[in-house]
Amino acid sequence: MLGVIVGVLVAVLFLLLSLRIDTSGERPRTTLRNPALLILGIGLTVFSAAFANHCFLTVPAAYVATVYDPLRGGVQPAELPEGFHFVLPWWKTELWRVQTQEYTMSAVRTEGAVIGDDSIHCQTNEGLGLNLDVTVLFHIDPKDAHVLWQKVGEEYQQVLVRPYARNVIRMVVAKYSVVDVYGVKRHQIEQEITETMRQAFAEKGIALESVLLRNVEFANPEFAKAITDKQVAEQQIRTEEQNLRRAQIEKQTVIAQAKGEAEAIQRRGETLRQNPEVVQYELVQKIAPNVRALYLPPNYLPVSPRPGGR
Repeated sequence: MLGVIVGVLVAVLFLLLSLRIDTSGERPRTTLRNPALLILGIGLTVFSAAFANHCFLTVPAAYVATVYDPLRGGVQPAELPEGFHFVLPWWKTELWRVQTQEYTMSAVRTEGAVIGDDSIHCQTNEGLGLNLDVTVLFHIDPKDAHVLWQKVGEEYQQVLVRPYARNVIRMVVAKYSVVDVYGVKRHQIEQEITETMRQAFAEKGIALESVLLRNVEFANPEFAKAITDKQVAEQQIRTEEQNLRRAQIEKQTVIAQAKGEAEAIQRRGETLRQNPEVVQYELVQKIAPNVRALYLPPNYLPVSPRPGGR
């Protein structure tokens, strides 16, 4: 459509430049001013209509474009960003989406990129089989899309992402035990897989974000039950150990309180034995308010009636 519009505009322009209107007679006459200019205009009109569509490129949002120019040595190292660009007719361009993409390999028939059971079969360091559902998150590096085009091509998911991910996941899982993969060290395994794959992906123009182990299934269902039972038993043991530690702490707290009270009583008794006047003083403090005088043994302190007593 753009080529047709440009062709019409070029035709109109050269037609106006090639014709001349003679107004010297009774009626205006149109005469050909320059036949060569008209022929040039016709040629440019045909060229514009045929090639103008190939001279303009719109790169949509979240995309970059790579350029192959046979006259300058092939794929060019500079990508075209989002927006409107003028390109030469002999250039070949390719659009690349730079948003996050996911490639899923799953046992669920319709969930992954491949229809059917596409989970990854692995073996642990005990030789036990596991089936893993995995999702790889990545995006094309906007500044290295030309590298991906040169080294891998448009089928990068099938050529690079899928086979490399399956291979690295099998190698990393083989270092760990069933219990580790089943949950204890799953996050650590994900990180190791991601770091192992990241450099190889970067060399091909892909930025790896993360690898997610979404589901772990045992090849033998009996192993799953055994692992679950073991984890339940370990949790019960941890709970009992916590209860035991709590009881010991409470016991030690009670003992400490009892020792503190006993020491306080002992110190009070020693103080009273060393200072009998304190006992007499406390006795006086506990006398009823209406008592005016007391008769005490000879060794007691004299007691004065309280003010206001009756």
